[in-house]
Amino acid sequence: MKSLVLSFLVFITLCACSKDDNNSTDETFDITGQFLAPNGVDPISNARVGAYLNSELKSETRTDASGNYSLSVAKGDYTLVLNKGKFKTERNISLENDLAIETLSVETLPNIAVVTGLYDNIESVLYSIGLFNPITGEPLFDIIDGNDGFDRNALNQNSKHSHGHSALHRSSTNPQLQPNVDFSFEDLMGDQGILGTYDIVFLNCGLTEEFVNNSSVLDTYVSDGGILYTTDWAVGYLDAITNSGSEYLSPYTPAKSGSSVSTVATILDGDLSAWLLLNFNISIEDTVEIDDFLPSWQVIDSYDNATTMSWLNGPVTYWDDTNTDISENKDLAFTFLHGDGGVFYSSFHTENHDVEVVTEVERIMQFLVFEMSDLQ
Repeated sequence: MKSLVLSFLVFITLCACSKDDNNSTDETFDITGQFLAPNGVDPISNARVGAYLNSELKSETRTDASGNYSLSVAKGDYTLVLNKGKFKTERNISLENDLAIETLSVETLPNIAVVTGLYDNIESVLYSIGLFNPITGEPLFDIIDGNDGFDRNALNQNSKHSHGHSALHRSSTNPQLQPNVDFSFEDLMGDQGILGTYDIVFLNCGLTEEFVNNSSVLDTYVSDGGILYTTDWAVGYLDAITNSGSEYLSPYTPAKSGSSVSTVATILDGDLSAWLLLNFNISIEDTVEIDDFLPSWQVIDSYDNATTMSWLNGPVTYWDDTNTDISENKDLAFTFLHGDGGVFYSSFHTENHDVEVVTEVERIMQFLVFEMSDLQ
């Protein structure tokens, strides 16, 4: 008799445990929302979204081209972590039913340095995506003078169409986007310690080329996990990283021989194309107009497609060492990993102005700023 009673109690206990287990594993709830740039407007594509319970990842997904996400977990108290590289935000949530969070914006930013240039203005793009103090308007990144103390006319000496550059020298109309640190570009290039404090360093086109021979410091910076942005004439600062053009990218000789000032380029990445189309009605038939070239810009002759990703390709014109014009398709923007870090380079850049209307090229750069942060 005792044996029957014990067997019955064991049976009841097992059934109860089984019921509890089913409740904890079978019933799940959906967490939905949208991840946005710090400006609270522009969606962030392909960002990681994870739900953590006691620091253990329970569910993970990625945002779509419009920044939307959906993931399912059992009820409980979670930390929801959304990040695109070093752009990040977190929320503590208590989940008992489906939860529609609607929107969350980036709140944690990487440490960023921008070195100013005469013909590029990535600082305006950073500002437009919300990297500024909403009360004071001050940028939430360091701006370093890249032009101080050198002859600006020297920039034109290698140009077939040098007369065109003075017209493209545009000053920022935003008084907040002026150098705001007490050290120089020379100090940055001469002190690995200063350089290493930044997660991302932007080198604008038209900065002084005086320190190109010291590009090994940037090689170390990227190898150690830094992200480097360079455009057009700043290509010389990639010399150590590319082993004088024998790895990743090979700049064309003669230098600065691109003569096209615009092209209709094919977008080679589906995520970029979808982001432009769905959010801004840009990239119809996977093409976009690129019209931010200097009258003499740096052509990339070739790249290693095993290590380097090309984002855009379009028909352009440039001249050879006999001043004969050549017209053909060329790749125009690239990213690649190097050591523990990564590099972005493009032959075009952003117009140096601050207006309310964001251009198509600036939209591309917005997307790529977040992609750069996620290179590692």
